[in-house]
Amino acid sequence: MENKDKAGRKKKKTGLWILLGLFLIIGIIIALVYIRLGSLNKTVAEFIEKPDIILETASDLPTIVGTPADIDEDYLVPVETIVEEAIYKQVPIDESVYNILLLGSDVRANEGGNGRSDSMMLVTIDRESGGIKITSFMRDTWISIPNKGWNRINAAYAFGGIGLAVNTVNENFDLDIQNYAILEFSGLENIVDNLGGVEVVLTKKEITIINDFNPVNPLPEVAGTYVLNGAQTLTHCRNRKTGDGDFGRTRRQREVMVSIVNKLKSTMDPIKLTNFLTETLKYVDTNVAPNTIFTLGLELLGAKENKMEQARIPFDGTWQYANKGGRSVVTINLEKNKALLHDFLYKANK
Repeated sequence: MENKDKAGRKKKKTGLWILLGLFLIIGIIIALVYIRLGSLNKTVAEFIEKPDIILETASDLPTIVGTPADIDEDYLVPVETIVEEAIYKQVPIDESVYNILLLGSDVRANEGGNGRSDSMMLVTIDRESGGIKITSFMRDTWISIPNKGWNRINAAYAFGGIGLAVNTVNENFDLDIQNYAILEFSGLENIVDNLGGVEVVLTKKEITIINDFNPVNPLPEVAGTYVLNGAQTLTHCRNRKTGDGDFGRTRRQREVMVSIVNKLKSTMDPIKLTNFLTETLKYVDTNVAPNTIFTLGLELLGAKENKMEQARIPFDGTWQYANKGGRSVVTINLEKNKALLHDFLYKANK
């Protein structure tokens, strides 16, 4: 009987050591993940108390009837002096709603400075339900940039980096964004390829443009649903040649983002999530803390519903084309867009 008791105690002791060993290994893995993710914070923006801000009142621009001839043109933003601005501190509107401003930068090797924010999306995570909302800001939206005057919204990043981009969205739309992620579009290829491609619904015209830029293994030029590789996805996201300008381009970018999230949700567990973060988020510059990235990922993977919704600034019926120096811009009813955006982002939490 005594020998059995000793054997039982020895088994329990061995089991305890094995359990402690597993906890130690898990702890080391998590620590390594945090260290690796910490390297993503390449250029963390400074935060300051909000100073006095000048948002200039709008000067009326002549409107354009119909679709402007330059709808698919890509205009450069001339910048003489670039000053990386700090982000103004904001009081959270709703603690359960987590906002991240996602910028796709089109900086090229032969260009100096920040480049323009070729894509600007607000990714909103409802931490209670696990729902995700993606809001595009059309880059030709004519807006007042704090202390800089009126310009296209994508010029904010060129003028003052991520700080001015965040401040421009916050001040015009009364938001509380404090977190950002910057993705150079070249990194999107790697992210999509790492996922094994993403599924997207395409029109015949969109397929033709993808094939023009990616002639190897072309897609059948028949409208339908296809799995795109990284290079094809990049072409699709940057496409402005379908005659609908930034309206179509922002829609395509949101659809790709939804497809990426759905792929993550359907194919990944916490271990795969860790591998995905460590291998692909090296292409992203973000100020979101490593533990927050990992926690948000686990919350989204574990959420029961993961409802995904989309919106676009400007909302339908709140905008018109206008002429600025011979180039078209999109002028908006700011108050209507502000109200509709807040309703979209926070209605489920009221």
